[in-house]
Amino acid sequence: MESNSSSNNIIIKPSQVLIEWDAPERVFKTKSREFYRKTGVIIIFFAILLLIIKEFLIIGVLGIVFFVVYVFHTVPPKVVHHKITTNGLDYASQHLYMWSELTSFYIERKDDTDFLILNTKNPIPGRILLLLDAKTNHSKLAEIINDYISIVEKPEVGMIEKFMNEASKKINF
Repeated sequence: MESNSSSNNIIIKPSQVLIEWDAPERVFKTKSREFYRKTGVIIIFFAILLLIIKEFLIIGVLGIVFFVVYVFHTVPPKVVHHKITTNGLDYASQHLYMWSELTSFYIERKDDTDFLILNTKNPIPGRILLLLDAKTNHSKLAEIINDYISIVEKPEVGMIEKFMNEASKKINF
């Protein structure tokens, strides 16, 4: 007996590239020695407090977090190639997000960097952030993507985002 599973199969047609660009895979800002000195003093202070109450695991986590922050601020990101095609978003030539997986998008500018932010239907990843290079025409990009998914005029700011924005304003390294 043969089962008909054609309704589960997705037919992907040959895609046409609508727009493409090269950009770093993440934001890169070098930090001064003063930043690492201040951060190190804060971490050592908390490590001593945690040592007194014998929380060795949390001390290890603090050390790992400091190391990760150091690596992200000293190792420059690689440049990746993004494409918007008729089938969807080709993210860094590694993953194709189909238009049916995406719900909406918007373009945002933070700290002199332009981002294309796409919301997904699935909770993981939830949002896809792409850096845009200076040569990419934002209005043309928005027009192309808006043919497939809707643009968000005023993106909602989540609780975690609000907290992080407020914390970054108050804590100045």
